[in-house]
Amino acid sequence: MLIYPAIDLKEGKCVRLTKGDFASSKVYNDNPKQMLEMLAKYGAKWAHIIDLDGAKEGVVIQTKLLKELLKQDNGNKLNIQIGGGIRNRNDIEKLLDYGAARVVLGSICVSDKELVKLCLDEFGSEKLVLALDCTINNNGVPMVKTRGWQDDSVSSIWDLLQYYTNAKYVLCTDISVDGTLAGPNIELYKQIKSKFPEVNIIASGGVGGYEDLAKLRQVDVYAVVVGKAMYEGKIDIAQVFSC
Repeated sequence: MLIYPAIDLKEGKCVRLTKGDFASSKVYNDNPKQMLEMLAKYGAKWAHIIDLDGAKEGVVIQTKLLKELLKQDNGNKLNIQIGGGIRNRNDIEKLLDYGAARVVLGSICVSDKELVKLCLDEFGSEKLVLALDCTINNNGVPMVKTRGWQDDSVSSIWDLLQYYTNAKYVLCTDISVDGTLAGPNIELYKQIKSKFPEVNIIASGGVGGYEDLAKLRQVDVYAVVVGKAMYEGKIDIAQVFSC
């Protein structure tokens, strides 16, 4: 299981939200370049960067900074998957040209399914990650939210995965536990593995310590995004990448 340290960018700074609430934003580092350098130093192979401003507004906003982060020479080249506000093919192409290893597609997976399917074919499923972030409704169905988790949709994770038969990587966050350190929604990932065993799950949300990482390994997810637990010292990044 790979570990993707999270760098969520708001106004150029590394922040974390709680349950997707922008009003809960807490700044942990005002130098994302320094964060990448530290991650590379400790042996990270991947980083997960999201333009929160872009995700909320529906257009890539922090383009200049994203380009700088993708091009920087950190001495131990990190693979970076990057997203936030991507709504068209050109956005995808530009980020890949800037050096992104993978591009994360969120709201567009709901708003323009045909385009996303075409892009999976054009750029290859190895280069794109579908971010199907959800809340669980009263019937136990994971319903996808859009626009930086601000808006509800009528699409469930099951609907979208049945449609995107050519998808390889799916990033899934249970928004109700994101940023809480209360533990990930293990049952949700078990359901996805059971229904769509061919999909590589990137788990996100709620990770609060090493025990949560062990539980996710048991589910056999492909990777996990670690954010607040890293910033608040619940998980020692130097240690976790030396294992």
